[in-house]
Amino acid sequence: MSTVVHPAPPAPNHCDEHVLPLIARRPVPWYALAWSPLLLLAPIVGTIQDGHPGQLLALLLLAAAHLATTLARDRLGPGRRTEVLVAASTVMVAGYQVLWSEHQVFLYPLLALGMAVGIRRRTAMGFVGGLAVSGAVAAGFTTGSLADALVFAVVTYMAGISAHLIDVLAETAAALRATQGRLARTAVVEERERFSRDLHDLLGHTLSLIVVKAEAVRRFVPVDPAAAGEHAQGIEEIGRTALGEVRQAVAGYREVTLEDELEAADAALTDAGVQVEVTADAPALPPAVDRLFAWVVREGTTNILRHARARTVTILVESDGGEATVEITDDGSARGRADPGRQQERGPTRPGSGLSGLRERAELLDGVLAADHTEGGFRLGVSVPTGEGTTP
Repeated sequence: MSTVVHPAPPAPNHCDEHVLPLIARRPVPWYALAWSPLLLLAPIVGTIQDGHPGQLLALLLLAAAHLATTLARDRLGPGRRTEVLVAASTVMVAGYQVLWSEHQVFLYPLLALGMAVGIRRRTAMGFVGGLAVSGAVAAGFTTGSLADALVFAVVTYMAGISAHLIDVLAETAAALRATQGRLARTAVVEERERFSRDLHDLLGHTLSLIVVKAEAVRRFVPVDPAAAGEHAQGIEEIGRTALGEVRQAVAGYREVTLEDELEAADAALTDAGVQVEVTADAPALPPAVDRLFAWVVREGTTNILRHARARTVTILVESDGGEATVEITDDGSARGRADPGRQQERGPTRPGSGLSGLRERAELLDGVLAADHTEGGFRLGVSVPTGEGTTP
């Protein structure tokens, strides 16, 4: 039995929220809120210095509306309520400009931030763009400077789009973390299933061989002690080999090959008094198909040793026309040999853990498994596409 040590897989590329800026680590619009003190600082200080209480009250109400928009978005998400708050902020900014006509460079970006997080995502950037254009036109007519108008448009639009992109980035990172968790759980389940299949195939086959050898010891002890001793030594060797295989399976490094399994099947069935005919006409199977066929031969041999009362077994492996096939047939249902030391009864055909594992392995390679009674016995076969037109 060959052993292949696979290289360790590369470290997963985790979606870690700590790689994001501090303000963007949660999928909530705190980014839009964080800019409000900076944008309102100059207007509030200037209004206090000028001694205009009405203007100061208007700025505080605008700050309160922006805060309410952010908190409502945090709790409810963008929707009708947040859009009503954005509309109220828009009216406040428009009224402020009509009454005092100043601080546009601070208030328009603040309103753009509120629009980016408070209006539903499919239309938010359209409103932000409209705000930037309208503000730039107003600034151009007021100042008579194209440069001032363009700067005003860029600042307003960049404020809105940055809040929008940070919001999308944070939500995407949260979704990726959730997906990563689901993939990790799926990987654990798949690894458990792999280990279960391997352990079943390993121990089922090995225990069947030990039973066959033990029966041979029991038969030969009265008539041929030397032969009984050889079979007893075989039991010891099988146990040592099985122990190594189980350790390799636990470590995840075990690799079975079709050639080894054909030799093992021939030896085990011959020891059990079964005539074996092996025909292998597939010298260059792909590695994945070779491993699958090795498991099929192992499982088929195990089932024959445990359940069938076969006299002859035929194992056929062939590859032609882009498809490879392995088939194991026996005459166990038509013939029998009485042996009180063995469980001879063959139950009804139904998928056990061994056949289920083989079916799963075959489906991973787009293959088909067939397990059914024939007129003279039982047949187990698997056909798998090899992806080649012809096999030399």
